Amino acid sequence: MGWEQKKLSEELGISSKEAKAIIINYFASFPTVKSFLEGIQERVKIDGYVETILKRRRIFDYESANGMQKAGFLRESVNTVFQGSAADLIKLSMNEIDRVIHKEKLEAFMLLQIHDELIFEIKEADAEALSRRFASIMEKVLVLDVPLECSVSIGKSWGELK
Repeated sequence: MGWEQKKLSEELGISSKEAKAIIINYFASFPTVKSFLEGIQERVKIDGYVETILKRRRIFDYESANGMQKAGFLRESVNTVFQGSAADLIKLSMNEIDRVIHKEKLEAFMLLQIHDELIFEIKEADAEALSRRFASIMEKVLVLDVPLECSVSIGKSWGELK
């Protein structure tokens, strides 16, 4: 059983046979996704590294790895491209939003970043307008072929945001 199949089976609480069918149907419906993922894995085999959207590199010593390490490198190479690129985008967003806050002397405080989420402390009266503005900055931080979408939650505590 492939790692994707095992993980999907565990996450959804379904049999490995059902998980395998979902994966097969998904890639049959979206063949370009499969091709893209395979391209990432081929690049790590040939180049020994992968790059994020902003060209940050993660190097893998694929040539001297054993079979188990190679399988891990293939999984990690795909994760690096996606998770590393998401990190690039959130960092760009944080820098731009921080620049705006300081330049305009806004009463907004960036408190926390968790993966692709930013948490701010903003006066209730300004929350709606500033959250829309910050979301717009995040959506436009880098022009991509597929537009980014940002959702917003407003609450009096972190617990209310989910």
